[in-house]
Amino acid sequence: MRALIFGFAGLLSLALLLALLLARPARAADLTVAITHISGPGGEVRWILFDSAEDYKANANPVLSASSRVGGDRLRFTVHDLPAGRYAIKLYHDANANGKLDRNRLGIPTEGYGFSNNAGRFGPPPFEKAAVALEDDLEIVIRVR
Repeated sequence: MRALIFGFAGLLSLALLLALLLARPARAADLTVAITHISGPGGEVRWILFDSAEDYKANANPVLSASSRVGGDRLRFTVHDLPAGRYAIKLYHDANANGKLDRNRLGIPTEGYGFSNNAGRFGPPPFEKAAVALEDDLEIVIRVR
């Protein structure tokens, strides 16, 4: 009887050990963003990365926000080690480096802007339209309008 109990406990321990060894940890992935059609050199592209619809809509609690100096009509950056999930980016070309998206009297942007998936024709798209699924390393292209 004692050998039978040890045998069962030993098999259970072995099964748990194998399960732990074979289980793959959640893999972090890199998101590379290529930005095209920037109006010209100068200023900065300011961008914000979100992982939830609520935060995206409220412009609050971004995963990451940063700015990148503009040297031409294209820009490329990579965000490393993001957990798998859905992400959306909002960006604008702050051509005069005043820290805000300039608008005309009607509220229409006078500086270039863009969203992941190149979503949104008139105003910001909802998160669902702009979000990209990140499971493995991914490169997206955002065209500045």
